[in-house]
Amino acid sequence: MITSFAGLRAHPDTDDFVIGECADAPGFYDCAGIESPGLTAAPAIGVHVAGLIRDALHATPKSEWIGTRKDIVATAGLSPEEHNRLIRKNPAYGTIVCRCESITEGEILDAIHRPLGARSLDGIKRRTRAGMGRCQSGFCMHRVMDILRRELGIPMEQVTKSGGKSAIVCSNMADAVSGHDDHQS
Repeated sequence: MITSFAGLRAHPDTDDFVIGECADAPGFYDCAGIESPGLTAAPAIGVHVAGLIRDALHATPKSEWIGTRKDIVATAGLSPEEHNRLIRKNPAYGTIVCRCESITEGEILDAIHRPLGARSLDGIKRRTRAGMGRCQSGFCMHRVMDILRRELGIPMEQVTKSGGKSAIVCSNMADAVSGHDDHQS
């Protein structure tokens, strides 16, 4: 399964960025028409819009806010000694799931069990890079799906590519052959 993308950026007739609350949709903030300098301007635009929203909501900073979170350990960047130490603590870090990107089961488990954890193949991919290598998930997808199924406690038919109705497995073949397929329509 190889995803391809194409896109267009809207060009406003003002020839400038469109940033701010919409006059006809209170509470909706536009960040549009951001062309070439948009990549370098994005951090400043984010701070500016966050300030606009903060002021509109009369929001105050949370005292218990944690602005950073612990990264998922990238075992490919560890020295052999560090990697072995990690494997001793948790053997899942010794099982390679994605060969192209050298992603271990431990990294995938971290991606699932962290706050706002991954719930789909694309969620795992965004957090760990599993499935982003040369084979585009051709070798590791079934293993990642099985880990998601197991860890989320869901049937394989509920494991999705990107959430919603993006299921990859439509029915259990063993059930279909035996006549017990509840998913037939």
